[in-house]
Amino acid sequence: MLQVTESAVSALNEARAAQEVPDSHGVRVFAQADESGQAALALAFAEEPAEGDEITEQSGTEIYVAPELAEPLSESKLDVEDTPEGAQLTIVPQEDATEA
Repeated sequence: MLQVTESAVSALNEARAAQEVPDSHGVRVFAQADESGQAALALAFAEEPAEGDEITEQSGTEIYVAPELAEPLSESKLDVEDTPEGAQLTIVPQEDATEA
């Protein structure tokens, strides 16, 4: 099952507050086509999971993973990576994540 680090939960909570999204909304991980038509991972706040989503709770935040991503992300973690542009959310293998 996709795990989420404390750093990622903090970043998501900051984004939630900045966008004035209610605490009752979870975070949905799903596939979305990018500008070139390639599938890319997307995150969005959602009032409730979509049908078939895998649901987990991490540090008080509900995470909804689209069914087509549940297996491919089952051994991954959502983490935060420091970049020159600032902190960015990233998906890494569970053993490579910086926090539990």
